[in-house]
Amino acid sequence: MKKRIIAVILLTFLSVTVFGLFSRDLAPANAEMTWKRVDFISGIVTAVELNVRKGPSTKYAIVGTLKKNQWVNVLAEINGWYVIFEPNTGLVGCVSGKYLQPPNKINQTPGTSTPSTPKATPTPAPTPVPQTGLSQDEKELLDLINAERAKAGLAALKADPELMEVARLKAKDMVENNYFSHQSPKYGSPFDMMRQFGISFRSAGENIAGNSTEEGAVKAWMNSEGHRKNILNGNFNYTGIGIYQSPKYGKIFVQMFIGR
Repeated sequence: MKKRIIAVILLTFLSVTVFGLFSRDLAPANAEMTWKRVDFISGIVTAVELNVRKGPSTKYAIVGTLKKNQWVNVLAEINGWYVIFEPNTGLVGCVSGKYLQPPNKINQTPGTSTPSTPKATPTPAPTPVPQTGLSQDEKELLDLINAERAKAGLAALKADPELMEVARLKAKDMVENNYFSHQSPKYGSPFDMMRQFGISFRSAGENIAGNSTEEGAVKAWMNSEGHRKNILNGNFNYTGIGIYQSPKYGKIFVQMFIGR
């Protein structure tokens, strides 16, 4: 089967899409409208409802809305506004930087909870897998990740048993429900999912990949700025890893990171 490597960042293609969106029926961008790269690949909506506009200003028309705690891919920054892509609907546009935060800037102090959209029916806890430790594939991925951290002088990540179960469930969910996104149709964002299963954290992140080998997945992550920053984030000290066989990609990889 032909190997495929999936990266979450769609910057090259979507930058062209967004530029067309800005220029098709609007006045040309001002000279000071400078695109800046961002150092994170996903953002979380902090407003109850956030308008997505055709350009980086309230003068531009609204093309859609986002809900609180919704995750989106962040492509660039323009004058305090973020260019975003919502992978489930294909929505592309700009949102105010005041109401979108990267995962590592949204904190949860043990004993408190961050408000999220109420769910009518609590999601059941993941069914424990027969093994108590890591599978050979999971151990290989963790060893590769920790080798990269060691090169950067960082402490090794420790596998958290409870977070392992959540990551495994997320990988299984992605394969069985045929989607590739940080936002699960069933469990919501990674933050939502962690909180549902009682995982406490001060900072958190997630990397996902579709690849035929563990080495290929880690290589793809390390070649992607946003994914590499998660791997080499010194604030993270625990991880959960889920690997599930995929007829489409060979394997789906989910690595969740938390800092406590």
